[in-house]
Amino acid sequence: MLKLKIPRWLRTSGFIFLASFLIYFAFRSVNLKEVWFHVQKASWGYILISFLIGYIAVISRGKRWTIVLNHLDRPVPFWHAVHATAFGYLMNQVLPRAGEVARATALNRSDKIPVNILIGTIIIERTIDLLMMGLLFGATFILANGEIHNFLTITDSEATSNPKTSNIILIIILGLIVSIILFGALNFKKIKSNIFFIWIQNFIKGMMDGIRSVGQLENKWGFWRHTIFIWFCYFIMVYLCFFAFPFTENLTVIQGVFVMMAAAFGYLVPVPGGVGAYHYLVAMALVVLGRTYEQGLAFATVVHATQTLMMISTGIIGFLALTSKKEKPS
Repeated sequence: MLKLKIPRWLRTSGFIFLASFLIYFAFRSVNLKEVWFHVQKASWGYILISFLIGYIAVISRGKRWTIVLNHLDRPVPFWHAVHATAFGYLMNQVLPRAGEVARATALNRSDKIPVNILIGTIIIERTIDLLMMGLLFGATFILANGEIHNFLTITDSEATSNPKTSNIILIIILGLIVSIILFGALNFKKIKSNIFFIWIQNFIKGMMDGIRSVGQLENKWGFWRHTIFIWFCYFIMVYLCFFAFPFTENLTVIQGVFVMMAAAFGYLVPVPGGVGAYHYLVAMALVVLGRTYEQGLAFATVVHATQTLMMISTGIIGFLALTSKKEKPS
């Protein structure tokens, strides 16, 4: 079977174009003076603490990585794992999803561990992170049900203003669902051999293998402690920034989880550093919580810029540290 190979320059250009479009989409028809006015009101002490907690999460990720590597009899110095992890985050700011390969390559060069083993450990980590994100999304759906309902109400306002259009859309969606089910039932044997169906099967199998492999770790409780701590840091990074702005300082912990999940989904969009998608989703989450869109954009811009600066600065430090180690004479 022929595989379509997209040139790297074309993929990079596509990511940049998508990021530019999302930035335009997030900031279109926005009063930028008002956004800047709210940015100037920020209390930078809280922002600095958020910066530090972001790096603490990176350190915890590095420690969690060493737990998996020790289990495979591939021990590495703790700070090598931290620096490689930070370098991976730096590369994600340039090219989405490149960070996983970059941190594996960095540790391979500094500690001579085969890249295929390192990629395998990273897949295990990402599987658990995906599981944690699913659990947190479920918890958010239960705890912040009112906020989610308000979000759906806002996004559905245009459709409900025209009931006829809304009914037509509903009929089309139901028709598509029924058609997909019938097509699947009649062509199940062909679908089973389809490359996309096989990819989904392998993805699910890989996730299950990753979850099972964590249960086999010698220090599995240490792995889970760091996993919980990492996601706690992600929450605190956002929640602390609420106190940096007058318009968010009274938001609750549950509302903080709601905004954190919006931020997490922003980073899932395949653009460098979640640019644009992060801004729009976080701003809309704050609109749901009763703030203006300009206030939401001010908050999202400051928090995103803070974490981006953290990833770039610590990533450069990590790269320099690993490079200097490599160049030292034996």
